[in-house]
Amino acid sequence: MDQYEVSTLKKGLLILDALQQGEPMRMTEIMQRFNLNKTTTFRLLYTLEMTGFIQKEGHTYKASELKGHHSSSANIRLNWIVVPSLHQLAQELGETAYIGVLAGMKVMTVQVVEGNHAIRSHTQVGDSAYAHLSAFGKVILAHLSDEQLKKMLTHLTQHKATKHTFDDNHLLREHLNVIRQQGYAIDDEETEVGLRCVAAPIFYNGNVIAALAISGPAARLSRKRDRAVSKKLRECSAQISSLL
Repeated sequence: MDQYEVSTLKKGLLILDALQQGEPMRMTEIMQRFNLNKTTTFRLLYTLEMTGFIQKEGHTYKASELKGHHSSSANIRLNWIVVPSLHQLAQELGETAYIGVLAGMKVMTVQVVEGNHAIRSHTQVGDSAYAHLSAFGKVILAHLSDEQLKKMLTHLTQHKATKHTFDDNHLLREHLNVIRQQGYAIDDEETEVGLRCVAAPIFYNGNVIAALAISGPAARLSRKRDRAVSKKLRECSAQISSLL
């Protein structure tokens, strides 16, 4: 093996390539094809599934149809363009500001600018959560096409993080309709008790590609601030969208 080659990464990429090129496979078939033991195969498949690259249906695995549906060039520009706006937003509102993108069934944080309070949210770049849990995810889901949303809700594991988390597809759909109409989403202690978040969508060529969010302790980012905070977020997200 080449000295710079990462064996585990190579195995995972080979599995992903096989699933993208061919039919769904059972874990035993993947073990036999790549000469892997059960533990290694399970860990690789679990990681690929959790990051949204593959989906499990019954006893078989297949490549996700949802990965990478938005423009990579837009995402590259997004990472550079949003930084000044995030800093300004975090400074004006005093809370941590984020950018998140859809990654399979989850939303991944790709940019973070921390607020100026000692007690604040500590999400890091690379952190991810199921799309239905957060304001990030809900605002992206709400602005997907009907076909994309249907696929997401079909495959989404509705993990319940707190008693406030939506875990009913019908109620979630109704909630997403409201979000689409108002142009922003709120995570009212649905991801973590004591934490609230407000998010607005970012668009490229008319398609939602990311979300902008502010989060903080529920006692400080109270419901009384929702209108003012959401207005500021929508203005900021519209500005970012216009620059892409």
